[in-house]
Amino acid sequence: MAVVEGGTSGALVGVGAESQSAMHVTARPDPAGTLGHYRTSHRASIIAVQKANSRLFELQNAHATNIIILHAIRMEWIQTANHTAAILDSIDIFRCTSFSAVDTTQTVTPVISKLRTSFATAGANVRGITVAGHVDGMTGGSLVKDANPLRQLGQWLLAAVPTGSVVVPMVDVFSPDVASGESPLILAQNEGIIVENRVLLGAAGGSAFSIDVEWSEVTAY
Repeated sequence: MAVVEGGTSGALVGVGAESQSAMHVTARPDPAGTLGHYRTSHRASIIAVQKANSRLFELQNAHATNIIILHAIRMEWIQTANHTAAILDSIDIFRCTSFSAVDTTQTVTPVISKLRTSFATAGANVRGITVAGHVDGMTGGSLVKDANPLRQLGQWLLAAVPTGSVVVPMVDVFSPDVASGESPLILAQNEGIIVENRVLLGAAGGSAFSIDVEWSEVTAY
């Protein structure tokens, strides 16, 4: 029977079915060393005649050796204006490779917040569509997206926004349960994610889109 003796308490911990003291475990974030843990948030409009596959948000890892571990992506989407006709749309998240340059047109750079003051400045590159939106989405980057999305958030956009009750936003959260064996999304150099509008919208319409992303930057995982 294998046992482990604590260096401070002297307590014994059994391995397997064991009548000695149970092992006390405190969950901690991924060891970041000289790097760190980060969050960002962005909000923008999806507008009339929004093009199919137009990019709304992106995150890229350009570092040669550091790894980005995506822990959570939360998207919220709510209709704000009448559409020409009811249409089923979707906001999709894609993993990207050969992501050598972020977009340069119709972009803003969301602020990245450190989750501890002493963490290093984040190495991730993030871009979001301008707050007022643009029919083309963000353009000018260089990337190859996977054939299928990682995540899809669908919504019927209606010809008339309901006014007799509260308009409930569509919400999706991508947050792998690592404790149950799920893997987070791990991004090496020139890998990343994009978030895009799926279908061409009509001559009238409007909705508000927001995204929150949390990740860590580490040297190994």
